[in-house]
Amino acid sequence: MRKWRSDRGMNTVEYAIVGLAAATLAGGLLAIVSSDSVKSALAGVILRALSSS
Repeated sequence: MRKWRSDRGMNTVEYAIVGLAAATLAGGLLAIVSSDSVKSALAGVILRALSSS
């Protein structure tokens, strides 16, 4: 009968993959939000919200 390999360390690998995916997503969102078109759109929304009161 064949002995199965140990799964020790799998949690660490899973945490590393999730951390890498989260960092990649955060970097992508930062690039999108810091673009000029998104900045101006957000500023417009905020100014409209503040001026309507």
